[in-house]
Order: sequence, then C-alpha cells, then structure tokens
Amino acid sequence: MMKVRYAAAEDFEQMAVIDKSITKAEFTRWADNAQVLFIYENDDFAGWLQYSYFLEKIPFVNRFYILPEFRGLGDGKLTLLIWQRQMEERFFDEVMLSCESSNTKAQKLYEGLGYKIIGELELTDHTEIVYKKVLPKPDI
Repeated sequence: MMKVRYAAAEDFEQMAVIDKSITKAEFTRWADNAQVLFIYENDDFAGWLQYSYFLEKIPFVNRFYILPEFRGLGDGKLTLLIWQRQMEERFFDEVMLSCESSNTKAQKLYEGLGYKIIGELELTDHTEIVYKKVLPKPDI
C-alpha cells in the first residue's frame, strides 16, 4: 500500500542516499515550507517529489524520483495526482514540471495526466522538456 507524507528536516539522510547534490540547508528549507513529499510503499521508502515556484507563482516540480524497484506500481502517478490536488486546493491555476528528453516513460506519464509540452531547454549535457497543466477550479 502506498503512502505519501510531507518530509521533515530530519528526513534529509534518507533522501541524501538518492540525491547527493542536495545540501542539508536546502532540504531543511523545503521541508519547513512543505515542499517535499516522501513516498512509501508498504512502509519502505519508495521516492520523493520536491517542488518550488516558477517565477515565484507557479508550482513547479523540480525533483521527482521513484526508486527503480518501485517503478510500475502506480506510485508516481498517484503522487502527482495527490500533489496536483493539493495545488488545486491552494487555488493555483496551473502547475509545471520537466524531464529529460530521453526519459520517455516520464513523458508518457505526464502527457497521460494531461500535461502539455510548452518548450524545451537546451542544457549543457541534455535537453529538458518543460510541461504545464491547467488545473480545474476546486469545489468550494
């Protein structure tokens, strides 16, 4: 069974096993601002999603990683749907994310959830595809 929860500053070591480029100060700031979701499958750490704000106003997924042994179970899709719902409930009109052009599985997932390609970034070592999704207005 999949579970998702907000990460806390003390969760840094668990995430650092996956991404050594993140500093403890960065992670603590994200955790303190509820910008990190931790994903568990049957109480085992399965991955994480970290977001911030593009142009300081559009929620943007910066990092989204499911450990290889948990891929294909639907955890990634469900995590994105949970995150999108949270953004809807906060009255955001749209959300954004990106992935490497070589990551066709992620592209299929994002496009299947209604994300539309809005551009590409030519980086030094790869091309990043940028997606946007318009969110429905929440029922209140």
